Amino acid sequence: MSEHRSTPNPLICLIRPVKTLSDVDESHLWIGLALILLIASIASTARYNYAIKLPVEIPKFLQGPGRQINPEAFKRNIAYLQAFGEGVGILSNWILTSILIHLYTKALGGRGSLKGMLSKAGYASAPLLIQQILRLIDSYTIRRESLLELLASLQGWTPRTLTHLNIFLLWTIILLIIATSTNYETSKGRAAASTLLAYLTLILIPLLSHRAMMMASL
Repeated sequence: MSEHRSTPNPLICLIRPVKTLSDVDESHLWIGLALILLIASIASTARYNYAIKLPVEIPKFLQGPGRQINPEAFKRNIAYLQAFGEGVGILSNWILTSILIHLYTKALGGRGSLKGMLSKAGYASAPLLIQQILRLIDSYTIRRESLLELLASLQGWTPRTLTHLNIFLLWTIILLIIATSTNYETSKGRAAASTLLAYLTLILIPLLSHRAMMMASL
């Protein structure tokens, strides 16, 4: 008679990451996906709340004789687009990060499946759930003036690639290293190398693409 295995709780991953991530396998992909979708939906709502509080300038090419654009409706549409982009970005980041970690770890001799990595990466994203809940609360309570001041201060001295660096992302990266190590049965050192290379790749791709576009326009 086979031993009954209980389904790992994603929130327990926050306090017992090694045990939880070791128990996660391919059959738990739907839980990892559900957690990512929950994070994405909360993040999208927060993004909408922030966007709706910010001023939006209607582009000149949309203005002209006979064209009447409702500024509030235009702002809402922009907010919806930003919210959609936020959700898609989180889902895409989960998939791309898992794929890159899979490729790098395989190149370093690891043994494991991409499906298993997707499952464990979903669980490893649990710290982002806390971050987005706090962000959602802030998006409802922050005043427009305070939001504008915060954005101005960040744009003044913080490089764009560092604006997303925070304790929740670092926490997630640590959990991803553990997830990589358990999924591919490899050392923590190789798992860390694969995870950091994956994040470095995700950072460099937009930068190199932007530079290539700038060069092509010369």
